[in-house]
Amino acid sequence: MVRLKRIHFSEPVFFMDSKYTVSARKFRPGSFSEIVGQEHIVRTLTNAISKNRIAHAYIFSGTRGVGKTTSARILAKALNCEKGPTTEPCLECDNCKEITDGVSMDVLEIDGASNRGIDNIRELRENARFSPTKSKYRIYIIDEVHQISKDAFNALLKTLEEPPPHVVFIFATTELAKVPDTILSRCQNFEFRSIATKDIADQLRMIAGHEAIEATDGAITLLARRARGSMRDAQSLFDQTAAYGGGSVSEDDVKLILGVADRALLGNIISAAIEHDRVALLDLSEKASFTGSDPALFLDDLAEMTRDIMVAKISPERLPDYSEDEKQELVKLGKSLSFDEIQRMFNVLLEIGERMKLSGQPSLCLEMGLLKLAEKRDVVKIDDLLDKVDQAQAVIEKSSPDVVGEYIPQPTSKSRMVDENVTPAPLEISEAVTGGAVIESGNIPEALKAASRPPVPGILENASIEVKGDAVVITVADRFSLETLEVRDTKNSLEEIVKKVLGRPARIVVLLREPKSAPEDVKKNGENDGTVKKQIMDLPIIQKAFDIFNGEVAHIKVFKEG
Repeated sequence: MVRLKRIHFSEPVFFMDSKYTVSARKFRPGSFSEIVGQEHIVRTLTNAISKNRIAHAYIFSGTRGVGKTTSARILAKALNCEKGPTTEPCLECDNCKEITDGVSMDVLEIDGASNRGIDNIRELRENARFSPTKSKYRIYIIDEVHQISKDAFNALLKTLEEPPPHVVFIFATTELAKVPDTILSRCQNFEFRSIATKDIADQLRMIAGHEAIEATDGAITLLARRARGSMRDAQSLFDQTAAYGGGSVSEDDVKLILGVADRALLGNIISAAIEHDRVALLDLSEKASFTGSDPALFLDDLAEMTRDIMVAKISPERLPDYSEDEKQELVKLGKSLSFDEIQRMFNVLLEIGERMKLSGQPSLCLEMGLLKLAEKRDVVKIDDLLDKVDQAQAVIEKSSPDVVGEYIPQPTSKSRMVDENVTPAPLEISEAVTGGAVIESGNIPEALKAASRPPVPGILENASIEVKGDAVVITVADRFSLETLEVRDTKNSLEEIVKKVLGRPARIVVLLREPKSAPEDVKKNGENDGTVKKQIMDLPIIQKAFDIFNGEVAHIKVFKEG
């Protein structure tokens, strides 16, 4: 005989009530009308049931906690309810109750992770041949179906394509891309969306009212945001903060427990980055650490605010989760930044996140990354740089001395497109070329050079210009110059200038000069090429261009005529 020792407790002992159920299970939807945030799926399924267009296989895909498995159970109730198939299962019959409790013999829930082998699928195929015990359908709900092996998927194909008439498959997955196309093509795919923050907040308020828990609007909003579209996550976080508060949920409790960053702190960091204030950024990053914010979550909140600044810059009305004061602050920040600057800040935050994943000290990565936001880096578009290069090339051509008379650069595809609409070269380049002098139009050649836009003045500088009767003959040295002056708009512009100077109309005639014969020593020996190249490199205009654009010469090619 075994005697049990009596145990005496000096203090009262409280045993956990076994009837307690977490909110995610207690408030799980039981019918289609209770599903939150998935109206497009509810409508499609209810219409299919009412029209008796029930498919033999469904795939419910989406992120965690958005109702995939719950919807699968509701669909099973709708099909196997004693009053069904019906869009509104009674929830009172034996079939509905057994499905709700997970004990139905005709609705089998299978975990794809632990039943992923080919033997498991073969067993499923064998059992699928048998008729349901007391329901209309034998329903297989396979959760995380993407974890099933490739061979197991192949074994399922034939049954999935031509199942017995009493079998319905419902697959749920968080990674649809890992499900083979051969499976997808045999199923109806329903993509579950992330649930809106407002819908999550409304659900949490309902739970708080039902459970007699005092929860502030600020706390509810923070919980809904932190859930990031997952109703289950939001309900779990709500239970956690309610337990900490002893039956109440406050905003400060939520920030403390979840490490949620204060929006004012995030806004101050953005402002300090805009002002390039590194000292303020150091102080703010230390403050974030002292509040216990998780570095990864803090970075996520900062990236989200950066995105919201972009939205506020484009369309402020798309910020429903912000108060009016917060919206105005975001709009103010957006006005102080260009689109490219906001994009650069967002990219920097993404880079910080990648580094934090590989680092054992995420707080240091966050601190150093925030300092990078304060870098004074002007964002310049590549098109603007190309325009500056074209403008510089036009001025260089205009100022080319005799030493490059035999040097004819090949025009690029972009330089061929330069016309009179090109804006003048940058001021520093123009001053370097002209020495600040202003060309006055006293005769035809000078008038044409002064009134034309690049690259025409540079071409005319090396051309001969003569007035012959009712025509102005311009003789150029290369075909590129010829084609440039022959452009109709350019020609019209030159004729207008000539008309103003002469007081009468005159035609512009462009001719190509006969090539000069190169010296015999240059023809026979290419050693002079180096001398010509050196002379070109020593030109003041070339050196000035290097200083302005901080560039370097990649290649020089000397063309010799003859």
